[in-house]
Formats: sequence, C-alpha cells, structure tokens
Amino acid sequence: MKGIKPAEAFNDHEEMGLYWSDGKLVYFRYYIIKNADLDSFVQFPGSWAKDKKHCYSMHTRLRNADILTFEILNYTYAKDKNNVWTLAGRIPEADAETFEVCDDGKESTGITFVMSEQNIEGTRESFLPFGYGKDRNNVYYYDFAPKIKIVKHAIPSSFKSLNDGYFGYDEKSVFCGKSILPKANPNTWKKLEENYFYSKDQNRIYYFNSLLKGADAASFEVVVVPSIFKTPNQYAKDKNYFYLGGTICSKEEFEKTIADDIAYNQEFEDKMKG
Repeated sequence: MKGIKPAEAFNDHEEMGLYWSDGKLVYFRYYIIKNADLDSFVQFPGSWAKDKKHCYSMHTRLRNADILTFEILNYTYAKDKNNVWTLAGRIPEADAETFEVCDDGKESTGITFVMSEQNIEGTRESFLPFGYGKDRNNVYYYDFAPKIKIVKHAIPSSFKSLNDGYFGYDEKSVFCGKSILPKANPNTWKKLEENYFYSKDQNRIYYFNSLLKGADAASFEVVVVPSIFKTPNQYAKDKNYFYLGGTICSKEEFEKTIADDIAYNQEFEDKMKG
C-alpha cells in the first residue's frame, strides 16, 4: 500500500485530511507529532503513517516498529517482521510471520449530512476500524474498542469473514464479533439481507449474536424499508410475531414505527432535492 503526503490543512471531513502539515511540523488532527520528518512523512488509510525513522498510529509513535518491514495491511491492522498492531496498540499474542487480515478492516458509520437552515448542502461517509485478522494460533477481532479481542474457539485455518465488520464463521461455528451464535450451523447459516443483522440457519433465527427464541425460521423475513442511511432500522416478521430489532412488538407498533420511518426518510430526501 502506497502512502501519500500529509494534507496542507486539517480537514475532519476527509479521510486523508487528518494528517497535515503547516510546512514546518506534522500534525494528526490538532496533535503535534514530535520529531516527525516532514520530507519523508507519508500517511495511509486508517490513521497509519510513517517517515524515514518511525511508524505511527494516529499521533502515537509505534514503539520498536521496524521501518524497513513495516506494512499497512488494511484500515485496522499493520505489522512488521516482529509485531502486529491495531489502533488499540500492539497485539502481544499475535504471530507476525503468519498473521493475515480476513477483510478490508473498516465499517461505515453511514452518511453524515451537512445541513443549512433549509436543506442539505452536502454529505460524507465516515468509517471506523472494524474487522478480523488471524495467525496460526488465533483469530482476532477489533471493533474500535480500547482492546483487541481474541475470538475464543475460532479455528484459524478455516475462519472466514463476511467483510461486513461483524460476522465470520469457521468449519464448526458462526461468530458475531467475538461471540458465538448459539448452536448455529455454519453449513446452512446465512445473513438474510445486506446491512441488516438478522441471520438464520435451517432451524434458528438470530439478531446479532442472540438467538430469537420462538421465531419461525420457515416464515421469517426481513422487512426492508428504503433508507438514506447505510444501516437502516431493523424490521422483521414471521407467521407469529413482529420484530423491531431483536424485540417482539405488536402489529400496531410495528406498522406505526415503519410509517414514521418512511416519513422521516422522505423528509430528508426532500431536503436533499432542495
């Protein structure tokens, strides 16, 4: 992955505008990166950077990083010949020689709208570091938390990520983050809709990592309501129940909530059109 020079000014609305320089010093946001070499300094997606002497995560120098073998793996992970890092710091358990990423390492937080008094002047999409990595010993999960998580009971040799920031599976189990979906069969399990968190195997329905007890797998369906946001509100139903997220609700509450959601999205669409 090839780096680019720091921006000429700080821009919180641009992914590659967080590292910047005033021509003398290098900054990450409003933090000075002490002793950074401006001439050789380059930045990468995911708030990684390096110069001829040091490697950086945000405004923090990566201690004992080897500049010659340092490489950015994706939005979430970087490594050198000895170590593996996330934005939370070094992963002490990781084996750098066999470590690999399982996805692109980022999760969209959706669209942010720049508003004026009367309408929407612009939009931007933001991302956070989310994703799986693995080595010969462990599977790891990072979700922009203060600490990396080891996915217990995951089998590295067969583990795969869905590249959605949340779900993965191996030959024996299905995972949401670091948690196992109870009794889920990886051979028949699938997500039901993109950008929704409902999933199923041949017998069971799940919301994130929770089993929806009493849900009817044969008749269960996600109710898709068009949304201006990447992650829409979560609606579903089966022959017995209506669901708002992982909660059962009445038909009346379900229909009213969807109607309010449709009206809200329409209001934003009208503002976007001016």
